[in-house]
Amino acid sequence: MVLGEVVGRVWNDREIPGLQGSRLVLVRGLAGDDQLVAVDLVEVAAGDVVLVVQDDAAQAATAAPADAAVVALVAGADELPGRGPGS
Repeated sequence: MVLGEVVGRVWNDREIPGLQGSRLVLVRGLAGDDQLVAVDLVEVAAGDVVLVVQDDAAQAATAAPADAAVVALVAGADELPGRGPGS
C-alpha cells in the first residue's frame, strides 16, 4: 500500500475495455518523490491524501486489469511525512 497525495487527474486517448469509464489520477507518494497513475474509486481531488493499493489488490478492487487503485481518502494520521509542521 502507498500513502500519497493526489497531484491531479490523468486523461487517456485510448484504453482497454476493462478500464472504460474509469477515472485516473496521478498520486505522489508521501515517503518519496515516486509518482504513479491509479484508478480513482473514491472520487478524490488534487491535494487529497489517499491510500493506494497495488498489483493483485488493485485488480481485486477494480475488477479490472489495473496496477494501482485509490481505495481510501485519508482524513488524518498521527504524522504524515512531507506535510504539516516541520516539513
